[in-house]
Amino acid sequence: MALLSCLLLCILKAFIYAYSYLSIFRSKHVTAVDIDEKKIDYAHHNAAIYGVDDHIDFIKGDFFSLAPKLKADTVFLSPPWGGPDYGKVETYDIKTMLKPRDGYFLFNTAKKIASRLVMFLPRNVDINQLAELCLSAHPPWAVEVEKNHLNGKLKAITAYFNAPAVDNESA
Repeated sequence: MALLSCLLLCILKAFIYAYSYLSIFRSKHVTAVDIDEKKIDYAHHNAAIYGVDDHIDFIKGDFFSLAPKLKADTVFLSPPWGGPDYGKVETYDIKTMLKPRDGYFLFNTAKKIASRLVMFLPRNVDINQLAELCLSAHPPWAVEVEKNHLNGKLKAITAYFNAPAVDNESA
């Protein structure tokens, strides 16, 4: 299979889901990957409603199998949280609760694809683990955490990860 890449700004969206956030990338090219054909169909339908389907390539496949062939400017990850039980624990542990692979594996896979990652996570995620992800990279990455509220209630956390800038003059 040929290397999947975009020449301009390209966003790779893994784990798309029917309620996908694909429409927020309206002016960008998006490659959306999910293993579930139904989720792709729903996301394609939603993208058509929002008028962004011409900016999106939908790929049915396993993100982890495709990852070595993917390149993008940004990877947006919205992994399965494990169903409604995630809200029953005080702290959501990305090492043990993210499935089918843990958050560290997901981060390390995605950072080989892009220098910017976005992870959409449960509201009770352990923020210290997000910092650990950054420190596990060499050199360490930066992270900015956004709390997503709806009607005054915390609904989710979005973590924005960035690789350190490369100094081309000293290279």
